[in-house]
Amino acid sequence: MCATEASNVNLECGARHESGHIVIAAVRGLRLKPEGLMVDPSGFGLACYHDAPEETDAARERNILAVLAGFAVEKRFREEHAYTPRDSMDVALNDDNVKARTLLGKLNGIYAVNDSRLRKQLNDLIEQYWCSMEALASALRGKNWEPIRPLKSGGQWSHPNETMAKYVGGEEAAQILAQQGVSAVCGTGVISS
Repeated sequence: MCATEASNVNLECGARHESGHIVIAAVRGLRLKPEGLMVDPSGFGLACYHDAPEETDAARERNILAVLAGFAVEKRFREEHAYTPRDSMDVALNDDNVKARTLLGKLNGIYAVNDSRLRKQLNDLIEQYWCSMEALASALRGKNWEPIRPLKSGGQWSHPNETMAKYVGGEEAAQILAQQGVSAVCGTGVISS
């Protein structure tokens, strides 16, 4: 694969990954942040939504599903297109999976049983909302490249060598999802389920 092909694969996979986070967050009642979702040419991205802040198992489960969705959607996309899978250590040590494992450890019950149950639930949700994820990823990929915007936190989300990114704001993401029959709200706080 040449550098351009690899870059296109990374962009395609990154767009699916971030769309997965946003769609599952919306489906599980988490509000989208105005920043929405973004991806750089290396495939690094960010999906901005509000975590459920409550310290309950129901809130933790909503957060776990949204955070695990990125890699699950990306994995499915890579398999469907016979793309090389992500490095297993990169996946295991990624902030998404570290956060999910931490939240899983706080759930009542047996860790492995909760993990298995939530991954099955996530796979069912991905199957159900695949078209919505594709629509959002398509919108993101169709955007023009623009200079990377600094994060309010001062942190960096993109690959250090990248200067450009594609963006879909939270309001636009909510509109795209509404066209797909998915209710999404952009703003502060969370929606109770």
